[in-house]
This record gives sequence, C-alpha cells and structure tokens, in this order.
Amino acid sequence: MGETERDSLPQKLRQWWEYKVLLNPKDWMQIEVTSKCNAACAYCPRTVYREHWHDRFMSLDTFRRLLPTLRKTKLAYLQGWGEPFLHPEFPTMVRLAKEAGCTVGVTTNGMLLNEQRLAQVMDAGLDILAFSLTGTTPERNDPARAGAPLVKVLEKMTMVQRVKRERDSVKPVVHIAYMLLRSGLDDLEGLPRLMADHGVEQAVVSVLDFEPGVELSEEVLAPKDDQELHALEERFTRLREAAVNLGVTIHTPSFAPRGKDDPVCAENVQRTLFVSADGEISPCVYANVPVDQAEYARQGQPAPYSRVTFGNVNDELLPVLWRSKPYEQFREGLENNRPAAICRNCPKRKR
Repeated sequence: MGETERDSLPQKLRQWWEYKVLLNPKDWMQIEVTSKCNAACAYCPRTVYREHWHDRFMSLDTFRRLLPTLRKTKLAYLQGWGEPFLHPEFPTMVRLAKEAGCTVGVTTNGMLLNEQRLAQVMDAGLDILAFSLTGTTPERNDPARAGAPLVKVLEKMTMVQRVKRERDSVKPVVHIAYMLLRSGLDDLEGLPRLMADHGVEQAVVSVLDFEPGVELSEEVLAPKDDQELHALEERFTRLREAAVNLGVTIHTPSFAPRGKDDPVCAENVQRTLFVSADGEISPCVYANVPVDQAEYARQGQPAPYSRVTFGNVNDELLPVLWRSKPYEQFREGLENNRPAAICRNCPKRKR
C-alpha cells in the first residue's frame, strides 16, 4: 500500500499515526537522487563495476514519499553513488527538504556547478555544499579522480566564494569530502592551507571503507600495528592543529577501539537510513550499491556482494519498513554483536 491512496480518510489517518506517533526521529537520512555520474574515480564502485552498474534517477514522486520522514529528520543529505547535479529536479528536491524542516547538504565533484545552478540551490535553501577531493595537488588528486581535475574544482570553490559575497550570504557553507588513500598520506598536509585559501569551513577526511576490488586493497588506510597507529594519530593531530591555526576545521578518522557508549557503527544505523534512487531503503550506502551482483573485498580478501535492502518506499510507508521484522533483526544483531554478513568485517563497526 503506497501513498497514492491519500484521498481516503482512513489512509490519511494511518499516515498520521505512522509518521507522527510510531516513527522515531532520525539524525539524518542519506538520499541518493541519482546513481549516474560524470566522473570516473578510480576507487569508486561505479568505475570498478561499470559493466554491471545501474544508472538511476529518483523520481519526484518517490522523493515526496520521504517528506513525512524528513519532517522528523535533522539532516537530509542528497547524495549517494552518483553526481546530484545531474538530476534536473535537484533544486526542487533541496527546496522540498528545506520546507520539511531539514538541514540540507550535498556532496559534488563540482564539474556541473555554474552560477545559474548555484543560484538555484541557494534560492532553494541549500545549507552545505561539499566538494570531493583525493589530494591537494593535481599530481595526487587527478589520477584518482578522472573527470574532476583539482584546478577545476578550485575554480568552482572560488566562484562560490564570489557569489556568496555578491549575495551577502553565508549559505551554503563550503565543505570538503576528502578521500584519503594510503598513497596520498603526505599530500594531506596541504589541506588546511587549501581550505583557508578557498573559503572552505570544514573538511571530513575519510578512508576507503568499501573496497570494490582487491586491486584497491593496498590503498586502504588501516594501521597495521601500534607503531603505525601512533604515527597516524600524531599526523592527524598536527593536521587538526594546523587547521585551527588557519581558522578552519578538519575531522580525521579515528582508529581507536569503539567505546561501550558509542554507536554500534560509525554510520549510526539505529537512527539513520539510506534511500537509493530506486526507493529501496538500507542501513547505509555501503549496503546499497546499485549492482545486481558483484565481488568486493574486505581486508584484502574477495567476497561476493549483493544489496541489503528492507523494502521500497514506493510500495509501503517508510515507518512500516523501518519496523519490519527483518530490519529490526538487522539492527538488533548489530546491537548484540551478531552482525549480518555484510557488516561482519566492516571497518565502520570499529570506529
């Protein structure tokens, strides 16, 4: 039973009860508006699985089915495995999420961003605009991010700075989503200065938690022993301190063991969810790569991959899907250290 039945009073009452009473508030919802991309980053599943990839665009009807949940969600992040600015209705989606009361953010490679598109999302109320990088020099960034050269990304950041000044606007705040590969450790030192020079307020440094193939396993940054752990901690401390001295903020990965009061995984799956472009809901983006079947790697070992989903918002109300027995069992398994197969060796459970 979908939300197309809203004309009837019983259906309206059911929806009110499901969303207002039974649905617990969410910290964030990650919404994949499209799985299509105009870049070909070497570490991205879309590049590795290109022969089996499904390019999809979320319909506005599907997006509107998420709005009752977004009214009880702090952050709507409109990006999954694709480039959001490819979607012709992206500004409308930003506006609808803002009207629902969310903080709205997006991550982009920046290549499709021009003044007209920037004005559209600013008028729609976009709060956070994050640019993806894998290096602070063209020599490090560009080979890994085919189709999104560093010089072009920096030009887009400069344009955002200028347009914000012209409009006397503080939004959107500019962030960097930085993918740290093991081979790029030294290049990371240039990040604070790059941020300060281009109006970037915050950067989140991530490591390669999803390995779409064993050929990428050597780029996974995970300390091999206590000595390497200590060296990484010192490096990240220096990086954060350099950022503070320049008036910017950098969040770095933590490899410390998870505390007893921490979430069961870094994706906070007890209070968040991911919705793919076709409307399927999953605990996180890593569980919902748009391929029918593939092989990925964990700790350098190949393993079969298949999507882990718990229903489609086009077929049923989201609160009902959230409370479904399989989804509840999935979350309970994580809480009780009995994780599903896709989570067993996931590094997100350790941080």
